[in-house]
Amino acid sequence: MSKTCKNCGNTFEDHMNICPRCGMQYVEDTTPQYTAAPYNNANQAQNQYAQYNNQQQGYPQQNYGQPYQQPAYRPYSAANEEMTVGNWLATIILTSLGIIGLILLFVWGFSDNVPKAKKNYCRAMLIMQAIALGLIILFMIIMGAAGASLLETIGGSSRF
Repeated sequence: MSKTCKNCGNTFEDHMNICPRCGMQYVEDTTPQYTAAPYNNANQAQNQYAQYNNQQQGYPQQNYGQPYQQPAYRPYSAANEEMTVGNWLATIILTSLGIIGLILLFVWGFSDNVPKAKKNYCRAMLIMQAIALGLIILFMIIMGAAGASLLETIGGSSRF
């Protein structure tokens, strides 16, 4: 009876355990076994051995002969971070501190490393403050014109 190599299909004698054509070890059972294959040079054998050891130890398989590619790391960004109740309270209190609050509104409203909700809140507050400032200036102009008209009326009617 002769044996047939599962790798190359060559038949060889019963007393032989290695195929003379491809060097594959003959195994009776169906469980996968690590078998040595003939190598052209020592580097190829070392790479195959290292790859086998890495697979046995649970390490990811390496692509030998390929240039090393460093994994892509993303810088930290707080843009998708959630705002807690404490963060909201601190933001509201700090932005109500007059000129300091106005500066914080500009910093937080136009900074990259701020949660999106806080950035949108600060921009909305800046728009509201601009509208309020415009209304105050308009009110002051109207009151100034009314006051000047009243003074002219009072001053014109009481002549000596």
